Amino acid sequence: MRKFESLINTTCIMRKKLLSLGIFACAFSVMHAQTRYVDEIFTDGDIVKMSDQIYGLNWQEFAPAAIGGPQLLPNFMDVYMPSPAVDTETNRPVIVYFHTGSFLPKGLAGPVGEKTDSAAVEICKRFAKRGFVAISASYRVGWLANATDLDQRRGTNLLAVYKATQDARALVRYLRRTVDQFGNPLGVNQERIILMGQGSGGYITFAASTLDKYQEVAGFDKFQYEEPSNTGLFGKPVAAGDPYIDTAIAGDWWGFGGQVCFTGDSTALGLPRVDTSCDGRNFVNHPGYSSDFAMAINLGGALGDESWLEKGDPVMVSVHVIQDFFAPFVEGMVRVPIGQQFFNVVEVAGSYNAIKKASNLGNLNVLDFDWNDPLSLAARNPAFNPFGIHHILPFDIPPPNPAAPFLVNSNPWDWWDPADPAGANETNPNNVAQSKAYIDTIFDFVIPRIKRVLDVANLSSDFEDAPMSVDRSVALFPNPTNDVLNIEVKGIHNSIRNVEVMDITGKRIQLISGSNSSTAKVSLGHLANGAYLVRIQTNAGTLTQKLNIAH
Repeated sequence: MRKFESLINTTCIMRKKLLSLGIFACAFSVMHAQTRYVDEIFTDGDIVKMSDQIYGLNWQEFAPAAIGGPQLLPNFMDVYMPSPAVDTETNRPVIVYFHTGSFLPKGLAGPVGEKTDSAAVEICKRFAKRGFVAISASYRVGWLANATDLDQRRGTNLLAVYKATQDARALVRYLRRTVDQFGNPLGVNQERIILMGQGSGGYITFAASTLDKYQEVAGFDKFQYEEPSNTGLFGKPVAAGDPYIDTAIAGDWWGFGGQVCFTGDSTALGLPRVDTSCDGRNFVNHPGYSSDFAMAINLGGALGDESWLEKGDPVMVSVHVIQDFFAPFVEGMVRVPIGQQFFNVVEVAGSYNAIKKASNLGNLNVLDFDWNDPLSLAARNPAFNPFGIHHILPFDIPPPNPAAPFLVNSNPWDWWDPADPAGANETNPNNVAQSKAYIDTIFDFVIPRIKRVLDVANLSSDFEDAPMSVDRSVALFPNPTNDVLNIEVKGIHNSIRNVEVMDITGKRIQLISGSNSSTAKVSLGHLANGAYLVRIQTNAGTLTQKLNIAH
């Protein structure tokens, strides 16, 4: 075990060489005084990445046969942050991001399902460029998604969510351990940890926010065996009505208990070999540290049961496609696509009901604010948010064919390698520009709420007092220009209404109106060299920007 601890400790010190990120430079010009954690104050070249850092170990019964089958394996994370060469801040908020994938290895349910998914990397980079430490984390995956036996399918799914929740909480404890024992190598504030996840990662963030009692995983019919079995999920006899989760074997919801035993020798990977004659199937990671975090952000996930929510749980914010067939927006059945089929799993509370109850409990009081920006108003449109619930952003994307509701773009922020055969059955059109536009809108929605959580908790003096403004949603380039000026706005709900060009005294020279598009081109080649003003009116407001013309 001493050798094993040295593996964790060496990784904690983060001595691996930092890898510069080779990312395309942003084409948008700087148009305002930038604010850390709100704006992108660092460039792509300022961001460094530490890949495959170990944050814990645990038993993985679905480990592939190619590496020896079930055994103890590491959980990894990729860390994105501003380089120490350009940033000396040592008190940074942390975003921990959990990828999607239906709790299955990448390729089984689709072309995504790893910490290096395109959307996960894009989102982490955007947070890092705002000054956060952003972590894209792996977690244990695997369950019997296409089993014909309901107990096997539903029980192993619950166990997969349960284990991933243990992993998420282990990562939170690991971050606190790095501050306490390893000199805070990431420069983080351990009270400013935010969990964010998409798809199955969203289930993780909500479960980690709420699951804290045995009754919550044992006291509901949907979490209990329907039929007796001689083997159950853990190779032991069970009766109808017994809970799927045996905490004496799997450990509790925090990741404590159920400790594995070791044989005394090592696996081919050099890790301790688990003695499977003992009951325990859990390795306890980083005991003695808190698993608490400040906020959970869910993109298209759901909550195992609405009763899990209690007063005092972390702040929760959600983004969800209303017509999502696989994870319900309000409440309903979770369905998992495997090949040309989909399999029913379990009834859950959707994003809408989860946020509604969290609000009714007072858990979102920290977000009390006059949320009358255009995006927040659009999110409360009574057509799809009849109770006007704050802090959920619904995307209205009906399926092309109402008779085929499963052919819906329920993950519009995702894209992937177009050569990946696992993408053949996806309903997302794999449009990079469209996916990034959805991510733009997600950031416009969540950043002001992150700001509010950290401000009210007196954890941040770096944010502006105002909610996100129009100047962060508009790009104007090139500046200076010698002819055509390009204007772009970010965000699904945003568009250009008109553009006005004025001289430096404010006299109108040119007006372009009625665009209602996300882009505009203004020909200015006829104007003399010098300074001008450009007023851009969008759905989000009006911005006036200085422009130089140089032929």
